[in-house]
Amino acid sequence: MPAFQIISSIHIDAPAAQVRKTIADFKTWPTWSPWLIMEPDCKLTYQGSAGELGHGYSWEGEKVGSGGMVMSALDANRMEADLEFLKPWKSHADIAFDIESVGDAQTRVKWHMNSSLPFFMFFMLGKMKAMIANDYDRGLRMLKDYIETGAVPSSTRVEGLVDVSAVLYAGKSHQSSMTDIGDSMAASLPEVFNAATHAGAEIVGMPFSIYNKMDMVKNHCSYTAAIPVTSVVAMGNGVSCSERPACKALKVVHTGPYRHLGNAWSTGMGDMRHAKMKMDKKNPPFEVYVSDPANTPEDGLITEIYLPVRG
Repeated sequence: MPAFQIISSIHIDAPAAQVRKTIADFKTWPTWSPWLIMEPDCKLTYQGSAGELGHGYSWEGEKVGSGGMVMSALDANRMEADLEFLKPWKSHADIAFDIESVGDAQTRVKWHMNSSLPFFMFFMLGKMKAMIANDYDRGLRMLKDYIETGAVPSSTRVEGLVDVSAVLYAGKSHQSSMTDIGDSMAASLPEVFNAATHAGAEIVGMPFSIYNKMDMVKNHCSYTAAIPVTSVVAMGNGVSCSERPACKALKVVHTGPYRHLGNAWSTGMGDMRHAKMKMDKKNPPFEVYVSDPANTPEDGLITEIYLPVRG
């Protein structure tokens, strides 16, 4: 069976003992788990006492499937657990958290997984590793917020299928790693705005990004930073006018910092799989930045994600 290993890490501004206590209490996991956030009303059942061997929980949901996790080892610097998936297919994984104090009230957390895929899914190995690594990164970012502030400033609402009108826009295409996409967009969107205003274009809506191609396995993204305009205007510096076509799309709304946008994308994609909807490969997905980060607190930032569907 195709075996794989995943390791993700993060620094948390909190004492190691506090981090260990949180991770070793599975009742905290619904707050920061990258999977449970996709289906917060799934059925959860707990066993044992937090911080003790045999403590664990099981889940059962329509979107997240079913399975369970039980703590198998615990000391001051490491927690290990046995993870069993029952649906959508049966598999086993060994997971571990290394918890290392790296300074005064600073902790480095490393999240490990060792597992394998059913033999008939061998062709999915690269994609599965990339997806789980992305999930681990999302989960660790939420764990960091939860431990440092007591809350995770990320909420997602799926609004269902909507008809999206065509939009004329000024835009510029960019290449970026998935890891650096936030920094890339922070630089590219103002560049488009400045080019549009300098050319005298009338801006008629909030900026958005079109994800022309995302390759999680290669950690690469091709996207277009765009701003709606009323008419075609000649612009320089690689900025030009084009039209985003009308489409029918699954609309997902995220409230919170951009660093947690992956939660909304994951939820939307999970809903599409559950409803057996197919992505429209002719119309790439896009996200609209409803709030202006210059005058909106990050936990109040609203972003709309649109996943065009076929048919």
